[in-house]
Amino acid sequence: KTHSTATLKNVKSIKKPVSNGKIEVFCYLKKSEVNKIFQQRKKLISEIVSKAHQYEQEYNYAHALKNYYFANILLNSLSDQNVIYNGRNYTTLIPNKIHKILLNTNFKYVNKYDISANEMEVTLKVLSNGHPISLLDFTFWDGRSQVNVQAKDGIASLRLVGSSIDFKKLRVNIKYSYYQCRKEYNVIADLWDLVLKPVYRGAKVIKLEKKKKKNLGIISKPIVVSKTDDFNIQLKTDQDSVPLKNIGQSTQKLLKLINNNNISKIKRSYSNDNFLKTKVVDYLKYNNAKPQDRNIGAKVNKTENGWEVRKIRMLHNYPSIHKQSTEYMVLDFSKDGELRDINIAITKQLYDKFVKQGKFGRDWDNRQQIIKFLEKYRTAYMSRDINTVEKMFAEDALIIVGRKIKRKKISPEEIYNKFGNEPDYEYIRMKKEEYNKRQKQVFDHQKDIFLDFASFEINRKNNQPSVYGVEMRQNYFSTTYSDEGYLFLLIDFSKEDPTIYVRAWQPNEWDEDKLISSGNFKVYK
Repeated sequence: KTHSTATLKNVKSIKKPVSNGKIEVFCYLKKSEVNKIFQQRKKLISEIVSKAHQYEQEYNYAHALKNYYFANILLNSLSDQNVIYNGRNYTTLIPNKIHKILLNTNFKYVNKYDISANEMEVTLKVLSNGHPISLLDFTFWDGRSQVNVQAKDGIASLRLVGSSIDFKKLRVNIKYSYYQCRKEYNVIADLWDLVLKPVYRGAKVIKLEKKKKKNLGIISKPIVVSKTDDFNIQLKTDQDSVPLKNIGQSTQKLLKLINNNNISKIKRSYSNDNFLKTKVVDYLKYNNAKPQDRNIGAKVNKTENGWEVRKIRMLHNYPSIHKQSTEYMVLDFSKDGELRDINIAITKQLYDKFVKQGKFGRDWDNRQQIIKFLEKYRTAYMSRDINTVEKMFAEDALIIVGRKIKRKKISPEEIYNKFGNEPDYEYIRMKKEEYNKRQKQVFDHQKDIFLDFASFEINRKNNQPSVYGVEMRQNYFSTTYSDEGYLFLLIDFSKEDPTIYVRAWQPNEWDEDKLISSGNFKVYK
């Protein structure tokens, strides 16, 4: 099992008569035949390294390191002195790639902020050769336990408590061994405790020097729209007729409420909007969120239903899984500047990629709505909005209407048909039923929950320019449970309200040939 599960063919035998009229049979395989068994594993190594390289090019070092390390585990399960596949020597390539990422990753102290007498927040820049790293996981010792931190868009915020507030230096270890994700590939899970696991030097030491605070988010020549002792909010926009004053005041109000962590005051402040009241309370309750800048610089963008402020840096804290994460909040406003919704943003690297694709394909409006929908999806998990999650996996079509999601009865056969190697529908449906049932239990009993996207692609159908396929992998962690899965959406923008006709959830599936994708469907209307 440490090497392969296979049917052995081309078995040779040597037969020799022995006493009592019996025949002794010795069966064997030639080395050339044994090598064929391991070619499939070499192919998998090649595929995983290709994925890791793509993540590396996008400065998504968390997923690059994870995939390189998985390939390294596979590498150590082979007996070859040098594992060569399609002319590439992976025995030297994989360790060199990991070493290069770890060597080029640098942490730069920015400032620290005293929350109380025994609690402090520290902000770091996380760069590679001067370029902001899109995603990186690392750990540090706070004097009591090992704390996991996730850096995003070149910034990491972390919280020091107790004796750790007196640290002059902070020793961090870049994460590359993702034990909790090993089940993404069954073979990796099988091999994890059976092969030699390589060790790399991912430690860095950061001097916590006293420096003048810097604003990491201010845009050049911003417009000051709201300034108090709490927050100096500076917004910029390239749009006309933007109600900046109303947006600034609403943003100031929300941030003060979140910063003060006063649930009863939040309920009173948004008592006339039950949707917003519930969402803000649950977001704060389940993520222990805190604003990370007193000087806030953000951009106001036009959306389908009004305006958005993108993005405000927050620190999330999940004590039971010892995880702290730098996140960015997106605020949605009506056309007259009234706050309507809050969500957790995708990374800047992903957002910029989709902006570029939208300009090239002249379909930014559609892609922007997909981004906002997926941000609502992630926020639903982080705020434990079980109604939204259940709708995401319902058999009915989904209608995206502003800040809410509605169901609609429809016959899929009227819209599309499937072809190719799409997995059996009954399999997908049963998986969704199982997933929804388990998700309810998780929401009710887990102290902390964290969900993140490992990859995210938006593909437009060639024969139907209004139809898009969204393909994404997600990693899910909670206090006592974790999983990984693949979500596919088929979205139609031809009508007034975008409609999701296909939603497929495949947990722990990494075989590309078994994943549902845009190519599995022929759309006709």
